[in-house]
Amino acid sequence: MPHARRQPATELEAFCSTCPAAQEVTALLARLGFRLAFQMDEQRSHTSQLPPLPAQYHYKDTHGTEVIYLAGRDAPLEGEVFPFHASRFWLYTGAHVQAHHLTLSTLTLTYLLAWQDPSEQATQQEEVA
Repeated sequence: MPHARRQPATELEAFCSTCPAAQEVTALLARLGFRLAFQMDEQRSHTSQLPPLPAQYHYKDTHGTEVIYLAGRDAPLEGEVFPFHASRFWLYTGAHVQAHHLTLSTLTLTYLLAWQDPSEQATQQEEVA
């Protein structure tokens, strides 16, 4: 049976071993044409045993490329497994492939990230279960 050609991932995620300051991430992305579009402070639950959700920073460029930075370690939900990490990034493809590649390589080199396609990971976890 012939292999279907895989489409490039439109969403990538990377777990980071460090937790750079949000101001550092913002400055780096600003040099690439991103603006901070949304920010949410750390969320702590005072009524349940849920772990805190780290601060979130959502960035967008004029081509629709998006970066989300989770400034801290997040805990997996039931059935999920995360590698050890101090922070986490997501990258979403916009309309300009070169802008996406420049963002990908800049974040990778700056923070030593190893990107993965979360949809592939979900498929692999389903196959194991």
